[in-house]
Amino acid sequence: MAEIPVEMTTLEKPRIHHFRSDERLYYRFHFDHWEDGGVAAEAFRLPDMSVNRSLLGPPEWTILTEDDEYVLWGVTAFRVEDIPVGVEMPHRGVIIFTFRPEHVPLRKNYPHSEIWVFREEDHICRKNKNLNLLDPEFHLRWRERLSQLADVIIQPTEEE
Repeated sequence: MAEIPVEMTTLEKPRIHHFRSDERLYYRFHFDHWEDGGVAAEAFRLPDMSVNRSLLGPPEWTILTEDDEYVLWGVTAFRVEDIPVGVEMPHRGVIIFTFRPEHVPLRKNYPHSEIWVFREEDHICRKNKNLNLLDPEFHLRWRERLSQLADVIIQPTEEE
């Protein structure tokens, strides 16, 4: 059982809404998505993709949990500008998607954030029960882009 460092906990810390374009976001991935020294596109999932902010903690915190659930996983990193934030991304000429990172601190993971995706003005997420708005072809294109831009920071370990 890992011990969560006190610096990683939320305590009374505020949400930090601003993200610098060059800030790195850490994303954990399973060994099954380790491919030729990189991360397979299938590892990156929308909506509300869970990441950790480099501004608020080291990459190791991305796989650190009390129950060691992710201890063998790898960590990849990409920059906020790789998302890209606030840029309208047309799909099929008429559908507009945009992305936005949101700092969503958890009690035992202050750096926790999410990549939110919008179709027009609608935030696509499970809670809104509107996953049908995320076009599979657009999702695949975005995942492939991210897999090409991301750098592996911590290599995953194959489970025995």
